[in-house]
Order: sequence, then C-alpha cells, then structure tokens
Amino acid sequence: MSILIQQPRRSLGQSTRFFLQKYSAVLHVSIANNLAYIAEVFFRALLLVVLVFILSQLWKTTFNSRGVKTLSGFSIADMVWYLILAESIAMSLPALTRRIDQEVRSGQLAYLLGRPCNYVLYQFAQYLGERIVRFVMNLLVGIVLALILVGVPHFTWMGILAWPSVVFLALCIDFVAYMTIGLLAFWTENTDSFSLIFSRLTLVLGGVLAPLEIFPQPLRSIAQALPFSAILYGPSRTLVHFEFDRFVALLEQQVLVLAVGGLVLLIVYQVAIRRVNINGG
Repeated sequence: MSILIQQPRRSLGQSTRFFLQKYSAVLHVSIANNLAYIAEVFFRALLLVVLVFILSQLWKTTFNSRGVKTLSGFSIADMVWYLILAESIAMSLPALTRRIDQEVRSGQLAYLLGRPCNYVLYQFAQYLGERIVRFVMNLLVGIVLALILVGVPHFTWMGILAWPSVVFLALCIDFVAYMTIGLLAFWTENTDSFSLIFSRLTLVLGGVLAPLEIFPQPLRSIAQALPFSAILYGPSRTLVHFEFDRFVALLEQQVLVLAVGGLVLLIVYQVAIRRVNINGG
C-alpha cells in the first residue's frame, strides 16, 4: 500500500507574502551592509558640498552680472536647492554595471542564477538598499549646505508630499537603464563605455547643472521630452517649484519610461539567460 504525500500549497496571499519577505530581506541586508561603512558614505557625500558650492557661486555671478533676482522663474535660493536635490540623486548611483560585469567574468553569475529568486529582482533589492543609504546621506549633507548658503526653502506641502513618489520612480528608471546596460556584459564582458555614455547624457540632458528652463530652444524641448529629464530634472523641480499639471505629466512620463524600459530589460534578460544555457550546456 502506497501513501501519497502532497506538499501543502500556498495560497495567493501566502505566496505574495513570501515573495515580499524574500526580497525585503535582501533589501535589509543591503542597507545594513552600507550602514556598516557609513563613514565612507559620508566622506563620499562631501564631494556634493564641493560641487554645489562651486555651481552656486557660478550662478550667483550670473545673477549679479545680469542684474536680475530671478532667471526663468528661479531665484538663487531656488537654484541652490534644485542643485542639492539633483546632485543628491545623481551622486547616489551605485556601481551596478561593474558588479554585473564582475559576476559575469568571475562565473559567480551561475551561482546567483541557481538561487530561488529572480536575478533581476535580487539585483534591484540590493541596488535599492545601497542607493537609499547614499541618497539619504547626500540629502542630509546637502540640506545643511543649502541652509548655510541660502537659508530655509519655501517648499509647498503638496510638493513635499509628491516628491518621494517621483524620486522613487526616478531611482527605478535608473535601475532599469543600468541593469540593461549591465546585462550587455554577456556579450561584451565590459560595459564601462556604455555606462559612461548613459551617465553623461543623464547629467547633461537630465538637468543636473541647471533646470531645463535655462536651456535655449530647441535644446530645452528636446531635453524635456527625453527620458533623462524624468530622472533628475523632474523630481528636483517638483519639490522646488511644484505645479500639479507638471507633476501629473511627470508621473505619466516616468511610468511610460519604466514600461518601455522594463520591456527592453525583460527581452535582454531572456536572451542573456538563453545564452548562458547554450554556453553552459
């Protein structure tokens, strides 16, 4: 007589809870690992002080030379706070592509793919933990600097409530872009050149040096239409100069960029995994 033992099936709620617990554990470990080296994160954030101080002096000179108090709707105080927010996002980017390059070259990727979790989601949880720590540290250092340079900001309560959501979406867009670039290591083994090109385009066309309103036409319209503006310019402007219509348009842009970017990432990932199976047997 044989006895059939069935494994208990998880309900949809239990599966979802297990799914969230699995990747939240990776997120917590990533945050803890980065907090263990908080001094290094702090000294890295001090570079933001140098950059913003130099840029603020340049903008003060520009305002004084033109004899104006506002430029395209931005006062010097608005400009400094905008620079703080944009630089805090830009300088918090982890070395995601280099980590993937190393995993591919060293063969560690095969071990990671064998884990009971999705490789892309595992990388996202690890990336998010590292980036949160860096971003918060950059923001704290930047806030102190901005208070010293221009004083208390005049943010609206709606801007303060809307800002975290667009920042999170901006970090997700960055991840999708750099994860896709990192997966190119399956073919090139080194993706530094691709990562450098994308990062420079983001800095120039994303509005890290100045709000896009300062740009001359037609460069301004082109930059606002490109996805780079959804990473730096959009979130920073949302807090400094909140406008509901622009906020809704930014959300639509970010969701669209994430949808298209996520589809491209999924296709590249599936092709890359198929390449591993072919090469690995």
